[in-house]
Amino acid sequence: MNMIEAMEIFVAVVEQRSYTRAAEALQLHRPALSKAIQNLESELNVQLLHRTTRRVNVTPEGEEFYNRCKQLLGDLADTFDWFSPTRPPRGKLRVDVPVVLAKAIIIPALPGFRDLYPQVELTLGSTDHQIDLIAEGIDCAVRLGELDDSSLIARRIGLVPMVTCAAPSYLERFGTPKSLDELDSHLAVNFLIEHRRKIMPWKFQDGDGVISVKVQSGIVVDDSEAFLSCGLAGLGLLQGLRPSLQRHIDSGELIEVLPQLRTVAKPVSMLLTDRRHLSPKVRVFMEWLMELFSEAGLK
Repeated sequence: MNMIEAMEIFVAVVEQRSYTRAAEALQLHRPALSKAIQNLESELNVQLLHRTTRRVNVTPEGEEFYNRCKQLLGDLADTFDWFSPTRPPRGKLRVDVPVVLAKAIIIPALPGFRDLYPQVELTLGSTDHQIDLIAEGIDCAVRLGELDDSSLIARRIGLVPMVTCAAPSYLERFGTPKSLDELDSHLAVNFLIEHRRKIMPWKFQDGDGVISVKVQSGIVVDDSEAFLSCGLAGLGLLQGLRPSLQRHIDSGELIEVLPQLRTVAKPVSMLLTDRRHLSPKVRVFMEWLMELFSEAGLK
């Protein structure tokens, strides 16, 4: 019999003031209880209980041991209960997401997540650069685009459409491209994939295949805020996430170009730092994100 079981037996005997009643409560044979208490006293080298024919009394040392057992067993039960799948998710959850997804899709919907899971304390980091999730203590991360090989486990949660556009000032100066061939005479606000040190190509659907296009850089950036600002300033054509750029298209700050050409949607994945155990708070956040992307038609 292990020490935890012995402590549970001791607590039951003290609270029942009887070996017989404790045995009934624990559904154990009475000799097993007596043996457990004897082993405890031998292990601790102290008498915990006084036994009489009518009742069991606790020694001063037994009273102290009882109080400590109650505290330890309570903490142990609470620890297991904390991670129980039947308990509402709770605790701190650290998530890292790309800036553009955070601003355009995730943050506007977060009040709904808070309403569902008020005991989850969310820390949301947003960056356009890859970080070491384990070293930074991140529970999970959302990543945009095709993933590099990784020791982390990845779950696909959605697809985000792309759109090609430009500011009116750029189109007035350089004209509006009507075909892929005409992109050769245009400039782009190109995005540098920092961890790969290469410019992100533009992609268009061509039947069952994909055409990858590199447009000459008017400027190269590695930050999504700078990407949008440069586009609005007329420094080049943009190809970016439609959910991020659509409001600027609707307002006339940007104008969609090459609408007849289908762009290739960007996959969105969640990276998990633990392959073996999916904690309740990570699980509900992932499920909530998947539902969010599904309701927005981003599947």
